Amino acid sequence: MIQPTHIKNLLSQIATTSNSKELNASLPMLLRVLDKKGANKYIIQLGKLIIETQSNKELNIGANYWANVKQDKNGLLISDLIQQPKLLENIVHARLKLSSNDLKELLNDAHNGGKNIELVFKEFLIDRLPLASTKQEFLELSNLLVALQNGIFSMVIKENDGKESLIQIKKQIEFLEFYSIFNNLGEISGTVSLDERSNINLRICVMNEKIKRILENNIDKLSGFSNIQIDIGKNLPLWDIESFETSYILDLKG
Repeated sequence: MIQPTHIKNLLSQIATTSNSKELNASLPMLLRVLDKKGANKYIIQLGKLIIETQSNKELNIGANYWANVKQDKNGLLISDLIQQPKLLENIVHARLKLSSNDLKELLNDAHNGGKNIELVFKEFLIDRLPLASTKQEFLELSNLLVALQNGIFSMVIKENDGKESLIQIKKQIEFLEFYSIFNNLGEISGTVSLDERSNINLRICVMNEKIKRILENNIDKLSGFSNIQIDIGKNLPLWDIESFETSYILDLKG
């Protein structure tokens, strides 16, 4: 049976791949638009560098983008700009951030107590709810509970190196669906499924050709899968962690 641990292990392998020093130069860079200076001209921040550049694509002032950057004889060539979703800001400001050890403990509690992981995660959130020290933390925990009531695990994971990512998992009848977002690899979604021969199959959707090529070149590091397919496309969250109806609060324990 496919379990959420399959997704967690997969995303940990992807995160490890993206942390490789060998790949850092080929990963998309983070770019912030600071101002607009006339038609198609923008002031941008790229790391610690602030420069003026041109873009035929309309850019939003104050927005963050992923971009491919390379040096040529004419200077920096910036291409394939993709605006980052506000979800990244939610990851930074999230009150609840789980470590890999936290997840292992939740899974062990489920196994040892003979409970499913959904119930254990729900009890974990309900136990924390009355301990919330701010209104924002209370709403965040409530939102996670409502997501769980809709069949979606939504959690911010903080790795040992301090890097954070968002993971959302939804159990379908015959497969697991997932959505994740990383600072350097962007949004990644997909499915994990079993075929009639009990092979575990993985389908991944990434935001551009560069990310696809990186994962294909390191596909041997994505262990535990019989078949892996990597496509390019638009990735959508399984749950909007920004929206929350306060009327749900009355039914959190239902």
